[in-house]
Formats: sequence, structure tokens, C-alpha cells
Amino acid sequence: MTKYKNMNLTRKMLLVYFGFAGIFLVVAVIAFQISMEAFEKRLYENSLHELDYYIQDVRDGLTDVENRSREMAIDSEIQETAIKLSEMGPGTLEYSQAMTDLRWQLVYQNTEQSEINGVRYIDPFGNSVESAGCPWNIAEDEMERFMELVEASNGEAVMYGPTRDCGYLLCGRKVLRWNDISLDNLGTLIFFCDVGKIIANNKEQMEADHSALFVYTDDTMIYQDIQEDLPPLPRDQDSQGYRVMIYEGQRYFMCWMTLSDMGWTYANFFPYSDIYGQVTTVRNMALFGFAIAFIILLLLIRKIAGIITKPLESLTQSMQVVETGDFQSAKMIPMETDREDEVGVLTREFKVMLDKIDALIYENYEKQLLLKDTKYKMLQAQINPHFLYNTLNAIHWMIRAKKNDAAGKMIVELGILLRASFDENPYTTVEKEIDMVKSYIEIQRYRYEDRAEFTVKTVGHPGEYVMPRMTLQPLVENAIFYGADVMTKICYIDITVTEEDESILFEVKDSGPGIRKEELEKVRNFTVQPKGHGIGIKNIYERLRITYKKFDFTIDSEEGKGTAIRIRVPKQKAGE
Repeated sequence: MTKYKNMNLTRKMLLVYFGFAGIFLVVAVIAFQISMEAFEKRLYENSLHELDYYIQDVRDGLTDVENRSREMAIDSEIQETAIKLSEMGPGTLEYSQAMTDLRWQLVYQNTEQSEINGVRYIDPFGNSVESAGCPWNIAEDEMERFMELVEASNGEAVMYGPTRDCGYLLCGRKVLRWNDISLDNLGTLIFFCDVGKIIANNKEQMEADHSALFVYTDDTMIYQDIQEDLPPLPRDQDSQGYRVMIYEGQRYFMCWMTLSDMGWTYANFFPYSDIYGQVTTVRNMALFGFAIAFIILLLLIRKIAGIITKPLESLTQSMQVVETGDFQSAKMIPMETDREDEVGVLTREFKVMLDKIDALIYENYEKQLLLKDTKYKMLQAQINPHFLYNTLNAIHWMIRAKKNDAAGKMIVELGILLRASFDENPYTTVEKEIDMVKSYIEIQRYRYEDRAEFTVKTVGHPGEYVMPRMTLQPLVENAIFYGADVMTKICYIDITVTEEDESILFEVKDSGPGIRKEELEKVRNFTVQPKGHGIGIKNIYERLRITYKKFDFTIDSEEGKGTAIRIRVPKQKAGE
């Protein structure tokens, strides 16, 4: 470790870069191997999904056969002929003619379905008629077992086979009488299907060019593309899966899926190189590329280390001087500012940083002032909408009381107040603040009439001094809310502004019910949940705290005698 610490910066960088590059190469190769294995697994799963899509197409083909059987079973002409046969006795000329007609109907109905080799109809008397293509080499016990399943199906389609003794896929359905909804048995329709055609119809959608498809059950091979030397097919295993195997000296991939409803197993078998051989080629090329990149990286690092370290030494020296606080001496150290790489940018930015430190300190001070002013305006904005709501509510009350003239005058007063409250200057003179309160009181006189009496008094000459706008009006508003609104007798509200030696005293007193002792302390600390307009008092306090370094804000109240709020602020004239 001591030897490493004493190396020059260039050798130290080479050693570190070599170690990190080696670790990166090992990790990258391992990650690449893992990702390639995951990619191969995903390809295998995609092959299984492809097989599943193909199976769904085969299912659609079987569904088409089932739908065709239902269409023929409820066909009006077949139904009409079957009803005639059920009402006639065998052996008559009419019966024979009806059977012949039914045979032609079966032939006509089946012309569009190439997967259905033939259709056989068996009437309730056991006699049958069929179209061309119906086989007779099906084992008798297989046919009996199939007919038992059809008989028990209550008109639903029954799929059967292929089996060892029955090379066809049989679809059977009872023909039930629909015209009178009696559902009487009119016979049985049997469809002989070439399952090989259904399976092979969509085989071309398989992605591999040389794939071989096998469809089989536990004891019967239903479909196969390879006739001899079959590969080892999966049996008695999971319902689906895949594996890579060696067959006739070549690598093959097989995926399979077993359907539980019919017991058929589908296996797709194709040479591994058809799809996945490219993965091996890509892997080998990538590993070779990693090795070449590692060698080139080491050569580049050797060259870059020398280029980087020289300006970094100068920059480090300058930073050490900055730590002492001597910015001017730090600027005098020669540094390569003409470089266009990251080191050059860092050097130039470091010099710009030294030049801007004083500016940033001043800018931070300006931002603090701006933040203070922004907070002040936010607090003021909370009061104005609150006041406007109560004033409009009073006007609404007067209009409903048919006092239109008074309401008109009240709207004029409201306009005066809004013009003053919307002034962008957060400060006003004491005189203008008192005038605003007087306008507000005139509005409230119309609303409360003989329920509230107001007095406004000034002592001395405080009108020329400035103060935060909208300070007195919310206090008067709160006095009305906690006094006149809750009293049945007259509530007296007195507003006094007094000029003192070094300060201005604002006092708002009411003769309301007062505040209980247990709640008064919470009101003073603004911890009690405000009712109605209580939020205005806290906002006034916050605005005063932002404006003045020192001020007094007191709330006194005695239950049954009223409440008094006093604010004492320093004298301050405009421009001070």
C-alpha cells in the first residue's frame, strides 16, 4: 500500500484502470453469458408459445367441425326430412324416397368442409344413409362406445378418436326436433373427419424450416411427419416443456404440450441450428470483441492518463490555495484553460467559480429578501378573499331584505375597499388604514343595524406613519364574529389608534361574551382550531413578524366582559 501511495499519478491511474477494466471484463463476460442463457430460454419459451398458437388453430378447426355439425343438425330441410322419416315406417316407398332426399342433403351440406370426409345419418329405427367418403372399417366395439357417448350427450357434439382401431376423428350429435321445441329424437349425425388435414392445414406457420410435427396419445400416433426412426418423444412427463437433444448425430430442439381435454400431445421437432444456431455465433463474436476491446482500452488509458494528470496537478494546487480563502492568489496559478476536453472545461469553470463567489453570496442575500417578501404577500392573500366573502354575504342579505338603496351604497363602499386591498404595495399609512376600517364599518352598519355600535378614535397624530396593509380590518371582523354574531343585545366595538413616543398602539375591544380561560392560552399561541374568521389573527401576527424585528401582540379576554387585541409597532415613515 505504501508503494502504491508513492507512485506518480500516471502509474497509479494505469494500475487502477487496469484493475477496474479487468473486473469489468470479467463481470461483463459473466453478465453476457447469463443474458445469453436468459435469451436462449426466452427463445425456447417463444417456441413453446408458437406451438400453443398452432394448437389453438387446430382447436379452431375442431370447433369448425363442431359448429358445422350443429348447423346441419338444426338445418330446416334436414329437420323436415328427419321428421318425415320418424313419422313413416321403414319399408315404404315414401320412406325410401325420404332417405334418398336426406342423402343428397348431406352431400350438399358437406361440400364446403374439406376436413369432413363424409357424413352418416342414423334414423331412430337404426337405418342409416351417408354421403361419399364414410368408412366402414371402424371396429364395431369402437363404434358402439362412440354411439353410447353420443346417446348420453343430450344433443351436444361428441368428439372421439383417433384410436388404434379407429383412424378417424368422429364427431357425433343427436338430431333433436326444434320446430315445436319438443326435442324429440330424430336420429344421429356422424361426421368422419381426416384429423391429418386439420393438423396439417396450419403447419406452415411454424417458424423453423425443417420442423417435424407429432401428435399422439398414450397409445396412438395421430399425426407424424417422420415415418421411421422416430426421435424419443416425451411421455408421462409434464404437460408442457422443451429440451435439446442429439438425434442421428445432430443437435435438435423439441418442445411439447399436452391438452388435458382430449389427451393429445403436440411435439414440434427441428434442428437446433434452424433458429438458435445464430445465438452461438453471436456469443462467440461477442467474447472475441470483449478481448479486443480490453486490449485497446489499456493502450488508450496509458495515453489518456498522461494527458489528464498534468492539468489536474495545477488545478489541485489552485484548490489548495482556495481552501485558505485567498481567491486572488488561486487565480494567479497557471492553468490550461484553452483545452476543449472535460479537464479544460473543469479548469475554466473553476476560474469562473472563483469570480462568482462574491456574486453568489450577494445573490443569496437578495433571494432571502425576495423570499421574505413573497411570504408576506402570501399571508396577505389569505386575508383578502376572506374579507371579500363576508362583505358579499352582507350585500346578499340586504338584497334579500329589499334594501336596494342601502345595498347600492354598500357596493360603492365595497369598491373602495377592494381598490385599497388590491393595491400591490403591501404597506399603507395609518390614516389610509383607518379610512379603510371606517368604510368597512359603514358596510357592517347596514348589516347589523342596532346589534352593533362602532367607535373609531385616534390619539395624537399617527396618520403619517406606515404599517402593513389590512391589519385593523380583520381584527374588527373577528370582533363582529365573536361578539355581534353571537349576542342578542348590542355589542360595542371600539377601535383606538394611539401615537406613543416610539411606537403606534392599535387596540380593538368588543363587549362580546369573551373567551374561556382554558381556551385563551391556545388562542394566544395560535394552537386552537380557529372558528369562522380566526385565521386572520394568525396571519396578522405572521405579517408583523416579517415586517418588524420587535413588536407587541397581545390578546386579553374575560368571560362575559369581552375581548381586547392590542398591537404595538415601531414608528416608521415611508422610505425608512
